[in-house]
Amino acid sequence: MYKISILSFLLLFQFGLFAESSLSGESNSITVKKKSFKTKTQEESSKTTSAVSNSMTSAPLSKGSQESYNKSIIQVKVTFQEPEYHQPWKKKSPRVRRGVGLVTEGNRILIPYSLLPDATLIEVKKYSSYSEIKAVVFRQDPESNLALLRVDKKNFFDDLVPLTFSPVVVFPKQVNVYQLDNSGSIQSTSATLLSMDMDQMPLGQIELPVVDLSSSEGLNGFGEIVIENGKVSGILYEFTSAKNSGRIIPSFVIQKFINTPGINVFAYKGFRFRPITDGAVKKYYGMEESDSGVLVADIIPGSSASGVLKLEDIVLEFGGKNVDSKGYIEHPLYGKQVLSFLAHSGDSFGFSLGKEIPILILRDKKKINLSMKLKSFPYEAVRIPFRNIPVTNDFAVEGGFVFLELSEVLLEEWGKDWRSRVDRKLLYLYDYSKFHEKEGTYGKIVLLSQVLPDESNNGFHDLSFKIVDAIDDEPVKSVMDLKQKIRGGKGDYSLISLDDGTEIALNRKQLKEINERINKSYKIRVQEN
Repeated sequence: MYKISILSFLLLFQFGLFAESSLSGESNSITVKKKSFKTKTQEESSKTTSAVSNSMTSAPLSKGSQESYNKSIIQVKVTFQEPEYHQPWKKKSPRVRRGVGLVTEGNRILIPYSLLPDATLIEVKKYSSYSEIKAVVFRQDPESNLALLRVDKKNFFDDLVPLTFSPVVVFPKQVNVYQLDNSGSIQSTSATLLSMDMDQMPLGQIELPVVDLSSSEGLNGFGEIVIENGKVSGILYEFTSAKNSGRIIPSFVIQKFINTPGINVFAYKGFRFRPITDGAVKKYYGMEESDSGVLVADIIPGSSASGVLKLEDIVLEFGGKNVDSKGYIEHPLYGKQVLSFLAHSGDSFGFSLGKEIPILILRDKKKINLSMKLKSFPYEAVRIPFRNIPVTNDFAVEGGFVFLELSEVLLEEWGKDWRSRVDRKLLYLYDYSKFHEKEGTYGKIVLLSQVLPDESNNGFHDLSFKIVDAIDDEPVKSVMDLKQKIRGGKGDYSLISLDDGTEIALNRKQLKEINERINKSYKIRVQEN
């Protein structure tokens, strides 16, 4: 049974609002989900694609649909090369991701951003050509998991037709999913849009609306296009064959990405919260029997909530709507949604980036009305990069001592069970110190990761993964900062202080000669050092 009635549809179109609904009511999305980003290699993708190809033969496209979508669906091939984080002057072997792109207005190709990390070459192929043409990234947004490609070859788009997007997404609903098989032919299969949830994208920090999809056919989750009545309802970015389920980026999120200029597209509320369901806890915080709300448990420095909310505030109303004991508000069209919906995707209520959102809180047992200006995610507050936080993989090799910045991708170099294998101190920092505690405090954690043996560093060869506390008694904020302090210091020696009490003195006058010898011996590319 449809959650949205015919009357809702009429109202929806009348007021120009998006329409999507959830079958599930409450969800568990208030718990921040932390999923490691996994990419399918060419081999994995090929296996799945073969399965798709075989399974889809039962659902051939009509000739009209084939000809129509041929002009709008593009093959995408991304060659990528991941960094070797333990030895950052090296890179891992090249691999390939394959996906589906769709032609949009303005001669651009829309793809999931998750195809792009560490890309060294992007190629696209259209129906009318056997050649793969180089493409470049025009825009990208890890938060929405979307990117636009540009093709500079003249006349490439002349025989292509952009697809249009549906402003309405309704659940449950049978839809068609379109992708390309190994031969480049468009195949379709049926699927069911089930519900809407709020979740982070594979490489994002901000919870955004996503739509759950079910299909008995095998899919990749690399950009397959969901189409209903000739219009795009979303693109598939995740699919688990064992569960026959996946998730799509809904059309209204895609449209906001395409139509919003600039780097930052979505706002971020800037705080995390915990449910208040226990009566004793309510009394402790001075809540009345009729009150409901959630406890502010974490505030990200430099975010929308920073300087507005305090830890242990009780959020009673958010965006003018009552907050229940688990953090849900009642959406007039979509039923129960996590309050993040209003801050991150509340455009139809006037709550977009740069706008003020009203909040009613209980602080020290007094009700206070506040207003919070919505900002984008404060990446500068990140102390240990994780998920989609950009990692420069910057490094320094000074006197044979290798310095890196602590990040999630570095820890993952310990393998699948890295949490049980890495140094306990680093794991503790990763779990509890991803962000700086105070606004305006910025910088990364610099590690001495290893020592490349040389006659100049005898006695230190066993050092590994120690935190650099200071250079010449000054704290270090990044590898770049470390390099500047070592090379730009005034004394004859640079004193490196580590967290275990070890101190290393580098002779600045001899450092250039030592570095040249070590770079040559260990084949370290000087331009990256």
